[in-house]
Amino acid sequence: MKKLLYFFGGLLLLVVLAMVVLVQLVDTDRVKRVMIDQVRERTGRTLVIEGDISWRFFPSVGFTLGKSALLNPDGFAEGATLSIGEASLDVALMPLLDDRIEIGEAVLNNARLHLLTRADGVSNLDDLSEPGRQPGQAAPAGDEQPGSVSRRSPLSFSLAGVRVENAEVILQDERSDSLTRINQVNLQLARFAPGEFVPVSLSGDLFRDEIQAKIDTQGQLRLSPEFDRLQLEGLVLSLDARGRVLPGNKQLQLSGSLDYVLADKTARISDMQLALGALEVQGELSVSHTPVPAVRFELATELLDMDTLMAEWSLVEEGAGTDEDGAQAAVPEVPATNGDKSAEPDLGFLKNLDLSGTLQADKVLAHGMELERLRLLLKVAKGRLKVEDAEASLYQGKIQASGELDTNKSPVAFRVHKQLEQVDARQLLQAALDVDHLAGSADLSLDLQGRGLDADSIKRSLKGNSQLHIRDGALYGVNIPALLRRGYAQVKGQPLPAEEAVQKTDFSALTADFIVSKGLVSTDNLQMASPLLRLHGAGNTRLQDKSLDFLLDTTIVGTLEGQDGKPMDELKGITVPLRITGTYQEPNYGLDMQLVFDRYLKDKVDKEAERLSEKLGEKLDEEKLDKLREKLPGLLDKLKL
Repeated sequence: MKKLLYFFGGLLLLVVLAMVVLVQLVDTDRVKRVMIDQVRERTGRTLVIEGDISWRFFPSVGFTLGKSALLNPDGFAEGATLSIGEASLDVALMPLLDDRIEIGEAVLNNARLHLLTRADGVSNLDDLSEPGRQPGQAAPAGDEQPGSVSRRSPLSFSLAGVRVENAEVILQDERSDSLTRINQVNLQLARFAPGEFVPVSLSGDLFRDEIQAKIDTQGQLRLSPEFDRLQLEGLVLSLDARGRVLPGNKQLQLSGSLDYVLADKTARISDMQLALGALEVQGELSVSHTPVPAVRFELATELLDMDTLMAEWSLVEEGAGTDEDGAQAAVPEVPATNGDKSAEPDLGFLKNLDLSGTLQADKVLAHGMELERLRLLLKVAKGRLKVEDAEASLYQGKIQASGELDTNKSPVAFRVHKQLEQVDARQLLQAALDVDHLAGSADLSLDLQGRGLDADSIKRSLKGNSQLHIRDGALYGVNIPALLRRGYAQVKGQPLPAEEAVQKTDFSALTADFIVSKGLVSTDNLQMASPLLRLHGAGNTRLQDKSLDFLLDTTIVGTLEGQDGKPMDELKGITVPLRITGTYQEPNYGLDMQLVFDRYLKDKVDKEAERLSEKLGEKLDEEKLDKLREKLPGLLDKLKL
């Protein structure tokens, strides 16, 4: 037993001495030259190794490489595609005897990756996908030589893990003149084995234009054995962003499954759950890495609260904000402007988007209105945002809409078409305008266009037309028959009747065609019908001050009773003018009494003249009438005698 221990001890001492001698004999400068030559031969690139190479031989073979850089290929600006401060790698010895390569954890410190894409779409990584081919050069045809393939069985390959610390990634695209920088990148890959899912985590600080964000990602990573596809299951992404173009801090949470195909440079996310403030959506999403990123989606949400989202993303906030500790934070002063005008949002980013997809929402809150079962098709291309085939349920009816926003024009141009059918007018007006004066089942069509996005610009530039038809409705706040009774009493010199308890006028139909021009909405064919009344007239309303100015001719077609219960037959058939003024919230209704007196007296004179004509015609013979015409010329003509 003692001899056996001496044997193993001597063998161990011999191995250690051999390693020491080997370390001393290895020419690290020659190893550097071999590495540089191999890189140039296989990629055509220049590898610069400024640091030292140190070796380890037990319990595994390993080395540490000092400061090094892989320079850009020809055709690109001078600089490094990849540079590292230090890299270390270990390879287990015994598995090599079984044709297995088992590498320990690969550690990369202070690395810097600069991905540059030229204006022609060629990147400084394209040549690495096909070694020996220059960027932009077509792949040679017919150069494959099957007979030269080694018949030796392939080695199995595994990597115990990858750890990247304090790295930097720069994404520069000359096609869109964009630059994205990610600092403090830390990557931890538990084990790297192509064809298997392994845990991975990634974090870093992103900087792009005027946005800064902290990124934290986790999931299960799989690289296909062919190295052409990346999959990330159980993806969980957290992003905390801020910047001058963002109102406060924005937290984004995303989960799902990511599939990235290197050939078409497209990432697809399935089973996606996304939360950003008040927005929570689920669905599918794909993004293609093209000069203008192509985004395709099918998204759904239970609640789309546009009012809350607009408030969250408004860059102009009233009062002071709060910092992370909840304390009051100072808000920069906003330069004063002439008038009470809202700042128009900058939508220039739409010019750098290619977006198309569908959105569904069980419930939508917008400008106080509530819609249900919304579905729409949204497209963004070349600075134009289009909404197509939008439809939803709206207050016992439905709405269909389409529209376009063109950011290539200044101010921004927009157009919108809406069709409402069988909508509860009272609920709609209460929700949208806080108005409670009109009820009924409404059909409404709108074809409008204008310029600008702030409220004042929209009102000033809006033009188009609209058609309205309301069935079985009522005007609240006015009792037109009661107004007529009071007007009749004034004309007759009778005591005014008491105010009616119910201020409401029912109608069977109300229709009008409107013309919209520079904030003025006008009509010349407003008509309202009921069993008792007929109204027709014209007028307008101004969108900027919400003022009303309408004059309606009211005709009694039924039986209207006075305060004594007797029919007011004298008013039947007479047209009585009704004027509507005030605002949407506080309309004023009144009879134009001067016109009432004029029309009433004219009617009385006409009736008396007709009655006198009949009586005189009965009592006077033709001879007496001729003598009367001689003495009172013109009078009998007025009496129609």
